[in-house]
Amino acid sequence: MSNIKYSIICCYYNEINVLKKKFIPFINKLKNFPFSYEIFFCDNNSNDGTQKFLKEIENRKIPHLNFVYNNENLGKGGSIKKCISFSNGKFIAIFDIDEYLVDDLIKADNYLELNKQTQFLVGSRIMHQKKFIYKKNYYGVRIMTMLINFLFKTNISDAAGATKIFKKDIYEKLDIKTKNFDFEFDILCKFAKNGHHISEYPIEYFPRSVAEGKKLKAVQDGSAILLTILRNYFVK
Repeated sequence: MSNIKYSIICCYYNEINVLKKKFIPFINKLKNFPFSYEIFFCDNNSNDGTQKFLKEIENRKIPHLNFVYNNENLGKGGSIKKCISFSNGKFIAIFDIDEYLVDDLIKADNYLELNKQTQFLVGSRIMHQKKFIYKKNYYGVRIMTMLINFLFKTNISDAAGATKIFKKDIYEKLDIKTKNFDFEFDILCKFAKNGHHISEYPIEYFPRSVAEGKKLKAVQDGSAILLTILRNYFVK
């Protein structure tokens, strides 16, 4: 049995500018982790040099780092699912280096150590701050979160926070068919619907604009997320 506590998954699609700026500082902070871990860096069939960048890092043979390259765009959720299939950790941690801090993963571990009953932990951008560039994104997050709280009796403030940590053994019992940005909402709703304990903790958030590479589309992806939430509620 593996003694790895966290399998951290980071997915990229045409993110060369983010990687050039933030990847090495991220790697340098790994030595501060007080827990056992493995990290998966997944390229989702990029065409801007992202894959080349990651392969150069892979050639350094840095311990704990794993690299996955998709031959086609699987969507963010599809990439996460693929990485989970290779993972060995007790917990799966979805993490983005573009808008979030590595230190918040350590904060999450501290929270989980003190709250052993938690089976799904959400990093909330809203508990202590409201740093959103686009108002429609902020209000969309609030509406979707309130809907999840109402339908599934949860008590969270930010269902869309991109730092999510959950028990792998529970995930493996779920039937997850989504593969895009709605994937994380699908997991959250299924954990809640099955009565698993969901908590949240405050994280730092440094949003980027569409011009800087943000890919989530408020209307298109928001509609898919809404359908996923309702489908989880109404379909047995």
